[in-house]
Amino acid sequence: MAKSIAANSIYNFLLKFFRLIMPVLVSSYVIRTLDEQLYAEYLSASTWLDFALIFGVFGVTAYGIREAARVRDDREKSRRLFSSLFSINLVTNSVVLVAYIAIVLFSMESMTRAIYLTLGFKVFANIFLVEWLNEAMENYRFITIKTIVVRLIYMVLIFLFIHKPDDVVKYCVIIVATDFLNNILSFIYINKRIPLSFRGLEIGRHILPLISMLVISNVNMLYTQLDMMALDRTVSSLALADYRIPRDITNMIANLLSSVVMVAVPRLSYYRGNDQHEEYHKLLHQGYRSFMLVVFPACMGFACLAREVIELYTNSSVYNGAIPVLILFAVRTVETSVYTVCANQIFYVYNQERVLVRLLLSCGLLNVVFKVLLIAGGIFTPVTAVATTILSEIVLMVLLFWFTQKRLGIDFHFFTRENLLYLLLSLTFIPITLAVHVLDLGAVLNAVIIIPVCMAVYFGALLLLKDETMWFLTRKALRMFFGRFMH
Repeated sequence: MAKSIAANSIYNFLLKFFRLIMPVLVSSYVIRTLDEQLYAEYLSASTWLDFALIFGVFGVTAYGIREAARVRDDREKSRRLFSSLFSINLVTNSVVLVAYIAIVLFSMESMTRAIYLTLGFKVFANIFLVEWLNEAMENYRFITIKTIVVRLIYMVLIFLFIHKPDDVVKYCVIIVATDFLNNILSFIYINKRIPLSFRGLEIGRHILPLISMLVISNVNMLYTQLDMMALDRTVSSLALADYRIPRDITNMIANLLSSVVMVAVPRLSYYRGNDQHEEYHKLLHQGYRSFMLVVFPACMGFACLAREVIELYTNSSVYNGAIPVLILFAVRTVETSVYTVCANQIFYVYNQERVLVRLLLSCGLLNVVFKVLLIAGGIFTPVTAVATTILSEIVLMVLLFWFTQKRLGIDFHFFTRENLLYLLLSLTFIPITLAVHVLDLGAVLNAVIIIPVCMAVYFGALLLLKDETMWFLTRKALRMFFGRFMH
């Protein structure tokens, strides 16, 4: 394998930064600029559009990465897979787009309709979503450069055209236009290397696995997606904003951190497909330890700085209700990060999607029961919504670990010695944060003091304790960035 996992990780980290963090930072400006009710309506439309996109994607992204990684050394098989999955995606997105437009036209009022219809063209842009093939081919250099350029264009357009409280439709246009640009550039790039052809398509053999992936994507609706739709319909769009803003912020962390997980999936699939079991287990455990070393302090840091994050992000007391929600979401991110490893590096690689579907469905239905009880009891709020979702996902994690250990025979645990060390060191952030809060220096100065002090305590302690993973990552970083000066 010519392409380095370490180099791909760096490219993928940069990719996640510009794909996720930059839009979130720009969203801070948008939140401050747009009218609170109009922004809440945008979040409502975006929530329901995300639901529609689940059916448009039809599981192609996750399925495509795994399958393309297995045949990437065979140009003809890669071409056939690309053409078949693109054809399926074309049909599913077209059907979803027609249904979406029809529902909006007959059920929405004028301003709300304009927001929904404009965002709806993301479904059309989704037809050209072929990033899964670039990722399977480990074309992270291209993906990263393209994404940086597109996101910079996005940022410039936001600051050029979004100035008034009622510019929400303009905001939607910019989102759709840059999504389309991002997708079409990837389509052109990959189509030059693996030309699309509608001859010899293999549609039938992909349908059942894709339905399985679709169910997995749909099951996500029984977790945070269900929470958002229920809040929007039973409480208010502003309550949805109190839930959605923290969720988007923590999703930023989770997706950025998962770059370490996802970049290794094609390599793990390759090892598994070629019966290189020792290499698979070594890479799985090495990546997991490195991942959790960063996950614990990142999540604890956001929990401790929840007040500062919401204040700096929104600059409005309207969203103070989002502070406790952000704390809970930060805790949940530890849980979802481990799920990302289990699902992508173990269950998908071992072709255990059906088992994963059953487990997700069972715990998702448990979450539905929790929500019904909360609504019936009149205590359904953003805080109780995320709290009960966490409980459902804890049950899910217990079942995932049990299946991994007992049925797949993989020695994979949450409560490892390393994880307990990372957790305990992360808990030192709490007294540090409380001590700085006593000084009451304001959000900016609080963050400027707390972040470097916590980082110094955490990573310094790991180096002093001679943590194996910390030393491995440190040596790796030194070789990558300063190697040329050490020869």
